[in-house]
Amino acid sequence: MISGLIVTIVGMLVVFLFLTLLVVSTTVMSKIVLKFFPEPEKPAAPAVRRSSTDADIAIAIAAVKAHTKQ
Repeated sequence: MISGLIVTIVGMLVVFLFLTLLVVSTTVMSKIVLKFFPEPEKPAAPAVRRSSTDADIAIAIAAVKAHTKQ
């Protein structure tokens, strides 16, 4: 009974330590890569707001009518 408990605790500790090492190494590698290869700054694209035309509204109405007839 006790040996099963010991195996369970050791197994959980091994998994916990491995996951902790994985998180730490991923974080360190990410910082190193960003330091040597920074992402270029992209200028923000201006927002284009297009108003609905009469044709767009007519298409939407026709689609709704066609769908409700079924």
